Amino acid sequence: MKVITVLCLMFVAVAYSAPTFDSSLDAPWQLFKRLYAKEYSVAEEQHRREIWETNVAKIRTHNLEADLGLHTYTMKMNKYGDLAHEEFVKQMNGLKPTRLPVGSEVDHHTFLPLSNIEIPAAVDWRKQGYVTEVKDQGQCGK
Repeated sequence: MKVITVLCLMFVAVAYSAPTFDSSLDAPWQLFKRLYAKEYSVAEEQHRREIWETNVAKIRTHNLEADLGLHTYTMKMNKYGDLAHEEFVKQMNGLKPTRLPVGSEVDHHTFLPLSNIEIPAAVDWRKQGYVTEVKDQGQCGK
C-alpha cells in the first residue's frame, strides 16, 4: 500500500511540474520542427517548446503593437525560434576582431566632404529601394 501511495504522489508531482503548453500551438509547433528539420530528445523537446511558445507570444505582442504604430517593423518566426536570447547571442555573436600590435603603424584616412554638393539631412533608404529583407548571415565572423 505504501508503494502505491508513493507512486501516486510521484505521478502527481510530475504532472504538476510538467509545463502546460498551449494546445492551439500544437500544429504550428509540429510545422516549425518539420520546416526547420528540428529533432529533440524527449527531455529537450519540452524545454525547446517552452522557449518557442515564449518567442511566439513575444512576436505576436510586438506585431500587434506595430499595427498600433508603436514599432516601425514587424517580426516573424525563423529557425532560431527555439533558442533563448542568451543562447542565440552565444551562438551567433562570436566575432573576435583582430587587434594590431601596440606601436604598429595604421594608415588613417581623413574624409573631406565635397564643398559643392548639398547633402540632405536624412535619407530613407527603404523608400529608395536599397534596403532588403533581413538575411541570415549564419555565424559570420567566427
